[in-house]
Amino acid sequence: MSGPMPDEIRDKLKPKALELRRQGWTYREIAGSLNISISTCSLWLRHLPEPPRKGYSQERVAAMWRSRWEPIHLAREQQRRETKLRACREIGAMDERDILMAGALAYWCEGEKDKIYKRREWVSFINSDPALILLFLRFLEVAGVLRGQLRIRLHIHETADIEAAAGWWSELTGYPADEFRKPAIKRHNPKSVRKNLVDEYRGCLQISATGSAELYRKIEGWAYAAMLGPAAAEERLVARSDETIREIIAKRAAPTE
Repeated sequence: MSGPMPDEIRDKLKPKALELRRQGWTYREIAGSLNISISTCSLWLRHLPEPPRKGYSQERVAAMWRSRWEPIHLAREQQRRETKLRACREIGAMDERDILMAGALAYWCEGEKDKIYKRREWVSFINSDPALILLFLRFLEVAGVLRGQLRIRLHIHETADIEAAAGWWSELTGYPADEFRKPAIKRHNPKSVRKNLVDEYRGCLQISATGSAELYRKIEGWAYAAMLGPAAAEERLVARSDETIREIIAKRAAPTE
């Protein structure tokens, strides 16, 4: 059909096109049946949801999809696993030096850090990843921190099973749950969209060490040496120390009201 479609023909054909689309016909099938263009079909019918393929149930379509893609997904997952395992074997057993470097880097990423404007040199590490928690405990042991220096606290949402989570962390770390500090409870905020609404949610574990100012300074040195190399790390640490000294002098010289 060429040229503008007369209103009477459009009013006759459009309801038929709508009905055929609801029955699962494709634009091409409707256009051929009613002798109209595919673009006209699209204009009339684009507000309707795309119907399932005619002649196939949703279950059959899903089965066909699985038969085509499952082998590909399984092969990809096997490839991912093999790559990770090869990388794991490349690392091998870690000696104490490796643990010090890994632990210091983990702390510098996730731990509480001192600021020039807020002197707070103590070691406090919080995370939800059990592997990182175990690494940090190994690190503290290698660094010479005594068990009695540790303070452990659970941070968890109020809607979670707090007792079960504390028990799980206790079993993982080997520290009795009754020795944990009072849990830090996160109150419910209806505006926030939480994505950890799963049975495995166990909050975060905080590990702090008393009398750890000297260890904190060592961690900073180890972390920067691992990141930059010894020479560049020394320059960075000296520069930061000089900045701190200038800040102290400036405060001392500032007039008091």
